[in-house]
Parts: sequence; C-alpha cells; structure tokens
Amino acid sequence: MMKMKIAVVDHVHLEEEHIKKLQALGDLQVFQNPPKTPDELKERIKEADIVIVGWSDLTRNIIDSAKELKMISIWATTCHYADLEAAKEKGVVVTHVPGYATESVAEHTFALLLAVIRKLPLADKHVRNGDFDWRPFAGRELAGKTLGVIGTGVIGCRVAEIARVFRMQVLGYDKYPNLKRAEEIGIKHVDLKTLLKESDAITLHVTLTSETEGLIGEKEIEAMKNRAVIINTSQGKVIDENALFDALKSGRISFAGLDVLESEPPSKDNPLFKLDNVILSPHIGFHTVEAAKRCTDICIDNVVKFLEGHVQNTC
Repeated sequence: MMKMKIAVVDHVHLEEEHIKKLQALGDLQVFQNPPKTPDELKERIKEADIVIVGWSDLTRNIIDSAKELKMISIWATTCHYADLEAAKEKGVVVTHVPGYATESVAEHTFALLLAVIRKLPLADKHVRNGDFDWRPFAGRELAGKTLGVIGTGVIGCRVAEIARVFRMQVLGYDKYPNLKRAEEIGIKHVDLKTLLKESDAITLHVTLTSETEGLIGEKEIEAMKNRAVIINTSQGKVIDENALFDALKSGRISFAGLDVLESEPPSKDNPLFKLDNVILSPHIGFHTVEAAKRCTDICIDNVVKFLEGHVQNTC
C-alpha cells in the first residue's frame, strides 16, 4: 500500500486512535479550524492526494486547483460538500459515510416530538420564573396517534420502529419504498395527500434534491390535519419556512420541532424565533459521541479501502 499525502481540511472528530491510523497510511496534515476563505482551502489541499472534509465546500474551482488530488473522503452522509461532476471529470473518487447517525437522528426526532407535545421548554421557563402552576401545560400522548413518515429510508424506518414502541400507527410516503421492510415494521405506505390528511404528527427524512426542495409548502400544510405537528431533522429547505411560520402563528399547525432551517446559520431576525410553539436546535440530530466516532471510523475505512483498491461508499 503506497503512502500518500492526507489532509484533514477542517473540523473532523479525531481521537488518538484515528490520528495514529491515518499516520500509518500516509503523511498527515490536520487542520482543526474551518478555512476562512476559498484560497485558504486551496492552500490546505494543494499537495494532498487524499482530502478528508467535514464542512468545507470543495467547489469545481477548488478541486481543479488540487493537482495531486485522487480521493475526497467526506465526513458526513451527504455528498454535497464536493462538486461531484468536477471530481468525476478529474478522476477523483468521492466517498461518504452512510448510516452512521441513524440512531442519533431517530432519537433526536423523538426528543423534539416529545418536547413539543409536552410543552417542555415552556414548562421549564415557567418553573425557572418561580411559577409552579401545572394547569397551562396539558400535553398530548403519542399512544394511539398516527405518525406520518416522509422518507422511509434507513432513518425513516428506525423512526417508525420507535413509533411502534410508543403504540403509534405509522403511515409512510416514499417514491421508492422497501415494502418488505415496511411490512416488518408496520408501516402502511400511502400517497402524500393521504399521509398529510391522516397524520397527527409528520416527520421528514428525505435528502435534499430538486424534487424535495419545498416539498412541504402552503398547499401541503393546508392538506394536513388541523393542529398537526411537524418535525424536521432532515434538510431545512424541504419545508417552505414562510408557509410554516404562517401556519404556526395561526394555529393551523400546533407545534413544530426543527433541527434544520432553510438558511444555516439563520438570520437573527428569523420570524420563527418569535413563536412559542416551535422548538429549534442547531442541526445536532447527528451529533452524539457515539455517532461522531462511528463516522470517523467509517470515513477512515473508506480511505483504507481506496488505498487497497476496493473502493466503497462512493457518492
């Protein structure tokens, strides 16, 4: 196995064992802080054969500037950190890490769902302000309710499994459903219109594409059950934020739990910040100690397999 120059170009979770493994594979450079400019990113990768990237955008211009580049190992499930067309033209292999955060994202989905229907942030604030009146905080139970899962891939299926433990009915919508897996879990696949109409709570688990951008807009919200709940731990742009704000403000949608937003970081005057019936988190669904280590393990294994001539997890 030939040694190559490996550059970790921004913040990637690295434990001592990971650093030692990378050093055994090649000449290693680690940059912990994100590059401030595209030129700084170009400088970091200019001599690298292999680039490990967590957050930086490897555009066509940046990829073309890296004359020795042979592989990009993305420390994430999504592939959008690299211009795949530019990489393909240059003969650069691009890999990603599928499935590493399934448990983390699924659990965070339910953390948001339970927090909104039991009004936990408001109750916490209430107690901290010196009030202990329980009467304003009547919540809802999950048992017996219907959860609509939009996107029944690995994460969506795990969410459905958890929902079944809560004794929820589960409706699913996916353009390419795994019907055998759905039957094992107890997901009833329906069309989107039916899911919107019949679900008490809706959770989104789709990748961002031209088809899914704006998937939930004014028309879809109008089709939902009155006072439904929306949870999004997938991609912010799959929901029309303006339409969601209007529905939350009017009470048409009772609660929302959002781990992702249309623009990240959001502007400080985002109107959602003014609403008490929405809970926000800063895109942390994937972010657990266990998932971070798992992601790095697979990310480095992608490099090992590339060097051995057995490429895996390509974008």
